[in-house]
Amino acid sequence: MTEKHVAVLLADGFEEGEAVVFIDIMRRLDIKVTVLSCMETTALNTYFKTRITADDILKNCFNTTYDAVMMPGGPKGTDNLSANPMVIDFLKRHINEDKYICALCSSGAKVLAAHQLLGQHYYTTGAGLDKKFDDGQFLDQKVVVDGRFISGKGLGVSFEFAFTVAKYLLVGNQEKVDWQASHIYFEH
Repeated sequence: MTEKHVAVLLADGFEEGEAVVFIDIMRRLDIKVTVLSCMETTALNTYFKTRITADDILKNCFNTTYDAVMMPGGPKGTDNLSANPMVIDFLKRHINEDKYICALCSSGAKVLAAHQLLGQHYYTTGAGLDKKFDDGQFLDQKVVVDGRFISGKGLGVSFEFAFTVAKYLLVGNQEKVDWQASHIYFEH
């Protein structure tokens, strides 16, 4: 099986718990993760002021194609992602190339739905944000998978979200995913 590679898009104000849990689970499962700052520097300001540094900036890796692209929530973080044309172009390219688009918390609504990227796909998001956008079809569930779109409601479902993404990326190796979930005492 070829190594899977995920890009995690971060912008100032992102929800660090959602990002770190996702990155941790991917790396435990030997899925390569590149953390990309969508700002001008790799040093990022998080929602709760935790110091986190990305691997690189999006501008330097824009032409790389990943198996999946993940975005955490965080009110200011998703505002910053949504306001960045490079982020939207990066997502559009990955959607056109049939890659997984993984949105946690507010990123499903404030980035994907706000830019009409969901179409008729089902998704979930937190804080009632679905009511602000007419793109996509909201489902009030913890995690929703519709085609190549995987979305989760928020921090409380971060583990379920991460293991769901892993299940789809490692479709030929469910034993590894199940073993890792059991190893950290997570029931999925």
